[in-house]
Amino acid sequence: MPGFILHLTAAQILLKRLPHHPDFPYEISSVNDFLIGNLLPDTTKPKDASHFRNSAYYEKMMVFPDLTRFLQKYSSLLANPSVLGYYFHLYIDRKFFKDFIPQVVEFYDKNGQITDIRDEVATVYIQKSQTSIPFSKYLTEEYYYGDYTRMNTYLVNQYKIPLDLNPEVVNPGISEICYKDVQEVLLQLHGFLAVSPEVVRELKVFPLEKLLLALEEYVEEFLSVPNKYL
Repeated sequence: MPGFILHLTAAQILLKRLPHHPDFPYEISSVNDFLIGNLLPDTTKPKDASHFRNSAYYEKMMVFPDLTRFLQKYSSLLANPSVLGYYFHLYIDRKFFKDFIPQVVEFYDKNGQITDIRDEVATVYIQKSQTSIPFSKYLTEEYYYGDYTRMNTYLVNQYKIPLDLNPEVVNPGISEICYKDVQEVLLQLHGFLAVSPEVVRELKVFPLEKLLLALEEYVEEFLSVPNKYL
């Protein structure tokens, strides 16, 4: 998953660009609730149900949300800002894993052949450094998850991300998660700022400028065609 702060970054980009899209069909009546919605899908474990993943693809390295399944169930609730935020989180996850990750890493099996089957992955080629690492090192604080840590403070400062959100948001009918679980996430957010913003220069997997430009692109697409998956 993209980290909590990265999701809030995408949400802040959307809120900034929203006035330039007067035809966007949903009014975000509560910024707080919209931002809370962007956190909700990751408040539970496991995340398969909350992310509307298709079980037919569980063996894949990249298993992204099936937005059609979400909309079939909850499209009537999208006017609620927390539900819109939830949907936007799933949309960003889908774009991130389906479109962005293949631009920055490649997965290879033990025979040196590209694979998208998780159990077959032996090495990961990182485009940023043009180096290969063992798969066992990829999803760690040294590489993939560590990059989220290294980005957090910079993103909060750069995009003026509010961290003191009100968790008291009414669930209008999303059954896959418990809204109250977001309280635990909110308690963690300030702890994500323990690193200096300068550490963002030490990213190992994600090229920062390319990532932020991709988020801008994904936001524009969402604001232009929010129901493209219906």
